[in-house]
Amino acid sequence: MTETVPILKHPMSKYIREDRQPWIFCSGCSVGVVTQMIARAVDDLGIDFHKVVVVSGIGCTGRISGYFKTGTYHTTHGRAIAFAEGVKIANPELEVIVVSGDGDIAAIGGNHLIHACRRNIDMTIWSND
Repeated sequence: MTETVPILKHPMSKYIREDRQPWIFCSGCSVGVVTQMIARAVDDLGIDFHKVVVVSGIGCTGRISGYFKTGTYHTTHGRAIAFAEGVKIANPELEVIVVSGDGDIAAIGGNHLIHACRRNIDMTIWSND
């Protein structure tokens, strides 16, 4: 009798697009790790993944949104937070996650960050730098 070996899937494969593997990130880069940590946080918190939107800027960090199996926006430089605010205001039920680099968030997008904090919009913002 031959025994079939089950194909093991990564536990976060329900959130990450497997057709986009392997990662394009450089060896040792934390962006791939952060992508997995976002998926794990969604899983651990029991968030309805159909209500998650990932918004990203440009550069290496901006590629994160394309890896998720949910609503995503890849925005122009420095405008990720502004786009995310619009998404959250249009549909407050959504869990909005912004992932961008320091140029997007602190430099050209710095005023958007300040005003998002002032408005106290309920969203998560992560910068890789």
